[in-house]
Amino acid sequence: MKALFIVVLTVLSCSLFAQQKDTLPAAATAPQEKVQMIFMDSVKLARKNRLPVPKKALLYSLVLPGSGQVYNGRWWKAPIAVGAIGGMVYVFSYNNDLYQRLKTALELELQDQMHEFSSLNLGENGLRANRDSYDKNRQASLAGIVAVYGLVAIEAFVDAHLQNFDISEDLSWRIKPSFQTDPRSGMAAPGIGIVFSVR
Repeated sequence: MKALFIVVLTVLSCSLFAQQKDTLPAAATAPQEKVQMIFMDSVKLARKNRLPVPKKALLYSLVLPGSGQVYNGRWWKAPIAVGAIGGMVYVFSYNNDLYQRLKTALELELQDQMHEFSSLNLGENGLRANRDSYDKNRQASLAGIVAVYGLVAIEAFVDAHLQNFDISEDLSWRIKPSFQTDPRSGMAAPGIGIVFSVR
């Protein structure tokens, strides 16, 4: 039995070839660079076709203002977002600086000592009114920082949501006549209806 198996195996192995010669010409084989370029193009296409996740855009924008806009692919909005928050921080810093200076000047005025606003002859009431005014501006600008920070995050969230919407030319509306029933009298009256067709 073993001998029969060895003979069959030997006969069949004569017709088998371990390797075959390549039938393609040398010019038809793709170099490594082309394969890598095709792979990179498909990666770019996949990135271009991906839709951002709104929660990620919100989280990124809360962690670092402007990064949610970059995540959404709207990189040009990031400097606007950072500039708006930076502007509000500058306004807060300006008002806080003047508030602190006026506060110190008022304390020195109450002790009958010289201060940086002595030449203006504002007096106690003038210094107190100016200090309170800059304190209100300081608080308002702090609220502005929080509001702009929140608006930047909400804008990133909404923009990520809106990238799913169809904005093709198929969206249309038309006006058509309609009959509406008056709820009080129960009689039908002619009117105009607007029909929105979304495909």
